[in-house]
Amino acid sequence: MEGTRIKEIPEHIQGMKEMMLEKSDIDQIKVVHEIIDDTPYKTKNYMKYMHDEYHIVHNKKQIIDNCIRKYKLRVNKEKLHKQDIFDVIENRHSLRDFDNRTVDFETFSNIIHFSFGVKYFGVGPYDQKQFPFKYTNSQGGLNYLDLFIFINNVEGVEKGLYYFDFIEDELCLVDHGNMRILINDTHFQNEFTVYSNFVCVIVADMERVVPKYYKRAYRFAHVDSGILLSYLQLLAEHHGLGSCAVAGYLEHKLEDILALGSNDYPIVSMCFGYKSADI
Repeated sequence: MEGTRIKEIPEHIQGMKEMMLEKSDIDQIKVVHEIIDDTPYKTKNYMKYMHDEYHIVHNKKQIIDNCIRKYKLRVNKEKLHKQDIFDVIENRHSLRDFDNRTVDFETFSNIIHFSFGVKYFGVGPYDQKQFPFKYTNSQGGLNYLDLFIFINNVEGVEKGLYYFDFIEDELCLVDHGNMRILINDTHFQNEFTVYSNFVCVIVADMERVVPKYYKRAYRFAHVDSGILLSYLQLLAEHHGLGSCAVAGYLEHKLEDILALGSNDYPIVSMCFGYKSADI
C-alpha cells in the first residue's frame, strides 16, 4: 500500500488494519466512528485529555516563503450584484462539461476570497493581537484547512499549482507548467476535471487542530470542508461558473504532488468552469 502515513504505522497496527479489511465497509465505519468518538464528551476519564496551551499556526509558512512567485487577488465587489440566494441554489448543479472560456481574474478572486479569505481580524483570541477569521467555518477558529489550486485557464495567471495564503490574499506559485496531465493522473475516472479552468483541493492539517479537539477533530474537518465547498460552489454559480465536487482521486498521488506531510489529509477536490451555452 502507498501513502504518506502507511510507513509510520507500526506493523501490529497494520495487522489489525488488514483484519478490519475482511469486514464489511459498514462495519469498518462503525469501528472507526467509535474510535474517533472517544473524547471528553463521551468518556468519563476526562483527565487524560488535559493539555498545555499550544502555539497557533495559520498556514504553511515554508511553502509561502519558498514559492516561485505571488499573485495578489483582485477582489471586485461590483461583480457581487444583487441576486436572490434561492435562484443561485436552484440554478446550481454538478457540472462535468466545461465551456472553453477564460475565467477573468476578478471573478476568480471573488470566488476564492469570499470563501477562504479573511473576513476580519479579531483582537485577543489565543493571545494573538491580530487573529484572522475567515468567511467560512473553522473549528475553534484554528484555520487548519489549507487550500491548494491547480490553475489551467485564469486570466493573467500562469498555469501551475498554487497554495493560497489567505492572510495576505495571495496565490503562491508552487510549481508552474501544464497541470492537466497531473490532474488527470490523480482524479481516477474523472477525466472531465482536466477541462476545468481550475481545481481546488482542500487539505486538513490535523496537527493544527487535534491538540484542541482530539480525535473528534477528524470528524469536524469533513464538516468544515463541506461548508467551504458550499461557499465555493455558490459563489461560482453567482458569477456564472459551474462546479463539481470530486471524491474520486488517488490520495497517495495527490499527496506526492502537493508534498504533503503525514498529518496533512486531503479531504476533497472541486473543479470549476463556465457552463456551455446549451446547458
